[in-house]
Amino acid sequence: EHLKVAQQFFQLVGSSASECDTIPGRQCMASCFFLLRQFEDVNIYLKSIKAYLYNDDDFNWNYGLSLASVGDFKEAEDTLLLVQNERYRSEYTYVSWLARCYIMNDKPKNAWDLYLKMDTSNESFNLLQLIANDAYKMGHFYYAA
Repeated sequence: EHLKVAQQFFQLVGSSASECDTIPGRQCMASCFFLLRQFEDVNIYLKSIKAYLYNDDDFNWNYGLSLASVGDFKEAEDTLLLVQNERYRSEYTYVSWLARCYIMNDKPKNAWDLYLKMDTSNESFNLLQLIANDAYKMGHFYYAA
């Protein structure tokens, strides 16, 4: 229920005549579509403001995840690697999407190295499963085993 209300408010602000062609307005529309899981639309809005927010970790996090969600793994990897905040970089969501990007971009060793840096936990086990499954799909059988 709260997500639906947030989505509606993002749409209200982002589509208003005074905000629709501003950076905050485009961010609102991207957030609206992100909550609706319409990542192609998210990417249209975020790409239009990329030049203005190139060094913004929040922007690069969201844009990287959105790009990866539509299968644009090369640009997603490049964008996720722009994130500098160590707190963000240590979150499982970031690590797992970056690992997936590495594997899909034929860099399974980089994904494996992400796993090796993690402490033993449920998250590290989940990452190991993700690496094994994606590596198998991509034919990187050494890392899939």
